[in-house]
Amino acid sequence: MGPALTNPSPEKKRLCHFTRAQAESMFRFLEKVITESKTPVLPPEYAQWDTFNSLFQHTSEIKSALANFAKGDLDLRVVKKGATTGNLKAILANLSHLAWQFKVAAQGDFSHTVDFMGEFSDAFNLMTTNLARHEKEISDKQQQLAVMAEELKKEIRHRDMVEAALKESENNYRILALHDPLTKIYNRSYFNEAGNREVEITRRRGDELCLLMMDLDKFKRFNDTFGHLSGDAALIHITRIVQEIQRRTDIFARFGGEEFVLLLPQTPFTGGKIIAEKLRAEIASRRDPAPNTSEPITISIGLASLTQIEALKEASSEAVLRDLISRADEALYDAKKAGGNCVCYYVAPSGKRETQAAGRLN
Repeated sequence: MGPALTNPSPEKKRLCHFTRAQAESMFRFLEKVITESKTPVLPPEYAQWDTFNSLFQHTSEIKSALANFAKGDLDLRVVKKGATTGNLKAILANLSHLAWQFKVAAQGDFSHTVDFMGEFSDAFNLMTTNLARHEKEISDKQQQLAVMAEELKKEIRHRDMVEAALKESENNYRILALHDPLTKIYNRSYFNEAGNREVEITRRRGDELCLLMMDLDKFKRFNDTFGHLSGDAALIHITRIVQEIQRRTDIFARFGGEEFVLLLPQTPFTGGKIIAEKLRAEIASRRDPAPNTSEPITISIGLASLTQIEALKEASSEAVLRDLISRADEALYDAKKAGGNCVCYYVAPSGKRETQAAGRLN
């Protein structure tokens, strides 16, 4: 008895009945799946074939993965297995890792290298190497600039200190140039400059002005008796008294030795006499001109007034000031001859000089 005959499976049976037209139709459908942007729906008559259905699903998944990959989506998952899908998965994995490497490099970490993508890896590694070198160069430059900036700050601070010291030195020099080093009041140089200016202003306004020349009486004997340190103390003592009485607008200076000069702006002749007597009396009343001394100090004063110098109306301010000083000095000389501790003043138009006895106004 011969071998039993077996019936073919339904799928084989159906395949056996494929016509050429049906096969061409199925291949055209697969062509559409591959070439068209939108994947067509699998017709029911094709879905009954398991092998064709699997081929359709495999091709659709690869097509979808490639489409998303073309848009830059590297996070999709490919489920189907096989050589083609395996290669696609490897490409996506490598690109994902390379994208991560770029993110790390973008954050400033250039220590990573790529060694799995051939020329892509070489280009990436060259880029990170160059970036790392440039970063180090920039860092070195920044350190150099920081050092230079600190040195510049030190230089600026030093320059500021030098400028401050120079300015202080200039101020001190100016003070020394304009002030008497012992009494700290103005010196003769400043008085001449300020006096000329004040005379000019007074004449322009048609105002009045007086000048007092003052000299300490018997000052040489005081120095010889009590010493030069006591003499210096007496000069400072006299200075302080005058400063207590003088007005803000008055110009007080040491003229030389034991001589002082006081310019009285906006002061008529009678007002000058009152101020001169007040100064004389106040100084005479003090009994402590210097430490460890028993002898009081008195002064003699010579007074001249601007309104009394009519003959010099057209002269310069410098000439007028010189004449005022000269006439006050002559009056001072008369006061010294009268015994000191008195005020003498020039009287115009006679040119006569009169002496005011101590404690009495003429």
